[in-house]
Amino acid sequence: MYSCVYSRTKRGNKLKRFEAIEIITKCLKGDELIISANGMISRELFSIQDSERNFYMLGSMGLASSIGFGLAFSIPSRSILILDGDGNILMNLGALTTIGHFSPKNLLHIVLDNEIYASTGGQPTVSKTVRLEEVALAAGFQKVQKVYEAGELRKAVSQFADTEGPFFILVKIERGEEEVPRISIDPAKIKERFMKVIGE
Repeated sequence: MYSCVYSRTKRGNKLKRFEAIEIITKCLKGDELIISANGMISRELFSIQDSERNFYMLGSMGLASSIGFGLAFSIPSRSILILDGDGNILMNLGALTTIGHFSPKNLLHIVLDNEIYASTGGQPTVSKTVRLEEVALAAGFQKVQKVYEAGELRKAVSQFADTEGPFFILVKIERGEEEVPRISIDPAKIKERFMKVIGE
């Protein structure tokens, strides 16, 4: 049975993306494999908590969800987190249907939604009117939550350890950028160290 916990009532967005990523990383157990979408999401994750378990997307916009699903499906013993943005997931909505169909129990998909393409100049996305949490629910995700505030996000992420997925969390965030450096690791090195962690 699917469950969806969210409110249609619009509230003031109280988190910025950097703050949300900080909360997410602190709420994880510490052994999850993280696939982070290209652009500022990967840069901020790198700045907050670099790890060999993190696969930073440097390009290939929209494909974090596909890569994360592939890992979750092929390595069911590992917990997989996809750290995505609204612009990224809108470029590859079909991935949600694949995830829902195969329903990997070890997958958490978090979408940080500021309603813009932040990494390419702030152009608006359509997530202001497209309810991504309802798309995920219709696609077959086992649990879907929409959150706005720090406490809600902490609770939602903490539930992942005790919830059979796939689990989808939409985090409505404020616009705004932190001044963080670009990822200083060579793309080939990112791949090599990540493959070492997963034993390939």
